[in-house]
Amino acid sequence: MTAFPARAVLASWAPARRGLVIGVATLALAAITAEALDTGFVPTTVATIVVGLLCLAALLAPPEHLARTGWSAVTASAVLSLVTAQLPYRPEHSPGMAEIGMLLLIVTRAVRHKPLGRMIPLVAAAWLAAPLVLLRLPGTEHVRAAKYGVPFLLLAAPVVIVLGLYLRLLDATREREKNARLNAQRLEYARELHDFVGHHVTAITAQVKAVRFTTAAGHPPTPQALDEALANIEDAALQATDSMRAMVGLLRQPDRSAPLHAPQGLRSLHDLADSLRASGPDVCLTLDPRLLAAPPADHIASAVHGIVREALTNIRKHAAHADRVAVDVRESATEPGLLTVCVTDNAPAAAADTSSQQGRTGFGLVGLRERVHALGGDLTAAPGPVGGWQVAARIPLTRTGHGHPS
Repeated sequence: MTAFPARAVLASWAPARRGLVIGVATLALAAITAEALDTGFVPTTVATIVVGLLCLAALLAPPEHLARTGWSAVTASAVLSLVTAQLPYRPEHSPGMAEIGMLLLIVTRAVRHKPLGRMIPLVAAAWLAAPLVLLRLPGTEHVRAAKYGVPFLLLAAPVVIVLGLYLRLLDATREREKNARLNAQRLEYARELHDFVGHHVTAITAQVKAVRFTTAAGHPPTPQALDEALANIEDAALQATDSMRAMVGLLRQPDRSAPLHAPQGLRSLHDLADSLRASGPDVCLTLDPRLLAAPPADHIASAVHGIVREALTNIRKHAAHADRVAVDVRESATEPGLLTVCVTDNAPAAAADTSSQQGRTGFGLVGLRERVHALGGDLTAAPGPVGGWQVAARIPLTRTGHGHPS
């Protein structure tokens, strides 16, 4: 059996998908074992289980391992069918219907994944291996199997191929949409980078010109005033560097997505709260006064704005039953220098089905999580501690001016 990182694959899936796959795989394994025991002969029982596991591995393996696992499963299935046809020990009830089903699904998966040209031989081999399984029946059943089983498999072939082509089309559409979104995001981030750096560089230039002007006019700044001016220039330069590093880090990772947004300050959170309040639940916004007195850096404020906006947008889309939303943005009292953002709704659990929960952990929050991670923080989206749904982020603070975390 071809090895592949099964644990990593399962960990990358959403919990609902992981549970569904594990459940289906367990049922398939139970069916394989039952059909294997039906042969009544230990060698063929073991061989049937091994072939079933190979077929299951081909269906669960990452796309890059599909060719190797698929060929292993198809070859082992065909060999077992031909060998069993020469033995007196035959299954009494089922030749291996679970195995036939998995072989047809291998056809679907091979058609779905690219490059299709390289998968055509595997498609043909899997389709031919499926009717060979019928040879495992007793010889007296071959005529009946050919009369009913082979036509069924002939009709099933175009169905599984069309299904694979349909899934392939969906994948291609999603890939085009993702690429278009990423390209638009790169342009947006380029504009943000220009705005952030341009703002701070302009501040540096203005302060240097002010010092030079007063000196040229015969009023050189005092040592204290000069030190303050240099400190302001240093702060602006550090902010420009931090903003540039954060944005460039995102631009250099084309496989990551994030929401489009223009730079926004923390005061704009009131507009977001008013917008949702006007169309639905009551929104209680708590904004730490310390963050207004000593604002965080532009790119951090923009990230906070994006987190709150995405969370409120998801509430509008997926939590129609919520009647109260709490937005809390503050500097942590227990961890100085840490900004916390928490958006919680009180949507009843009965109203939050699986599809709505998946929608509330979709690409928007995935992109925000990547952006928060680039800032040295973390973001979670999960059911709230007392019901509803909660989006929470922790971001290290970088302030403008001379404000310091307290």
